[in-house]
Amino acid sequence: MNERLFTRDAEREGILTRNPLFASGVIIAPAAAACRDFYSAVILASVFSVVTFLTVLICSFVPRRIVYTVRIIIYTLAASLVYVPVHLFFTSGEVLSEMYASVGIYAPLLVTNSMITLRTESKFYRLARPYMTRLAGFYIVGYDLSLTFFGALRGFLTTGTVLGIRILPFSIPALSNLYGGFILLAVVSAAFRWYLQINAEHNRKKRESS
Repeated sequence: MNERLFTRDAEREGILTRNPLFASGVIIAPAAAACRDFYSAVILASVFSVVTFLTVLICSFVPRRIVYTVRIIIYTLAASLVYVPVHLFFTSGEVLSEMYASVGIYAPLLVTNSMITLRTESKFYRLARPYMTRLAGFYIVGYDLSLTFFGALRGFLTTGTVLGIRILPFSIPALSNLYGGFILLAVVSAAFRWYLQINAEHNRKKRESS
């Protein structure tokens, strides 16, 4: 397998064409419910990155001959163990602890995210470990980028300010609610998929004309 070609394809797949949040629509509950601003997005993205990457890497050593249901249980147990030091870190300081508390139960719920319980079996573990690690990393980066963008956008539209400075002449406080989060996420995801469709059409015409 051409490593440079694989890296390019994996980067495009994980960040763009199959972006976990905007394109694939997975792990949306934390985004809609708890990702209300840039800071909460960073907290969720940090927990997601560490727990998911380490769990995927550790569980890649679980033998494939073990029954599927048992493997999923092992993945979840491994993610729970990985989450323990992450939780201890975020509760070690007053500022971090306050920010961490703002995302509520949605941080520990990332232990059972579908990137661990489903995509590992359907995609990651079908590859050799070096390629699996790279692809999983790009998927995680894709989710982190989209989550951070969404959180920053939601906080901006909710308050109309950036770092306490008013930028917009209006604000939409309802976006801080659960239903507001789902509505905004649906709008952003639709816009993202529209962009991907336009970009794919442009690339197709470009190939045909060359």
